[in-house]
Amino acid sequence: MKGKRFLLAAAVLVAVLFSSCYITVRGDVYIGYGWDNVLTYFSDTNPTIANLSTVSYNEYYHSQPGTYYVGYNINFKPMVYFSYTLTPDEDYLFSPSYLYDAYFYIYLHEGYADIYTPLYRSLSASKNAKATESSSVVVSKPITQEQIEALGEPTGVIEKSSNGYTIHLEYWKVE
Repeated sequence: MKGKRFLLAAAVLVAVLFSSCYITVRGDVYIGYGWDNVLTYFSDTNPTIANLSTVSYNEYYHSQPGTYYVGYNINFKPMVYFSYTLTPDEDYLFSPSYLYDAYFYIYLHEGYADIYTPLYRSLSASKNAKATESSSVVVSKPITQEQIEALGEPTGVIEKSSNGYTIHLEYWKVE
C-alpha cells in the first residue's frame, strides 16, 4: 500500500514539474545613479534608497520589483520627475542568462532621465567613479505618487530589459 501511494505521489510531482513552461528563478536587481554637474535635490521612494542619508554617484543599490517615484534637479535648474517600474520577466525553463543579476543605470540629465547600460558591475562607488563636483547627494523627503500623477502625460518614456528584469521609466520636466 505504501509503495502505491509513493508511486502515485511521485507521478503527480513529475507531471506538475513537466507541465510547467515557466520558472521564476532569477538573479537580483540593482539600480545605480549618475548625474550631470551638481545634483542639488534628489528624492526616490525606493525603500532601499529612501532609507539612506546620501546616494553616491555610480553606486548600485539592491532593489525589489515595484514602482518608484523620483524627483531631482541639477544646479537648481527646473525640477525633473520620473517614475520607474521594475518588473521580473517570465523566463523559460533552463534559460541561464536569467540567473545573473540585472543592473540598471539611471543617468540624471538637466532636463530628462535616461537609462544606460552599466559600464561596470561593481557595488562600490569608489571604483570607476567619474570625477564630478558632487559624488554624493543628500536623499530628500520622498515625493508622492499623487505629485507625479498631477503632472499629466509624461515628457518621455524609456524601457529596457536585462537578465530577467525590465525597467519602464517615464519622466516629466517641470519648467
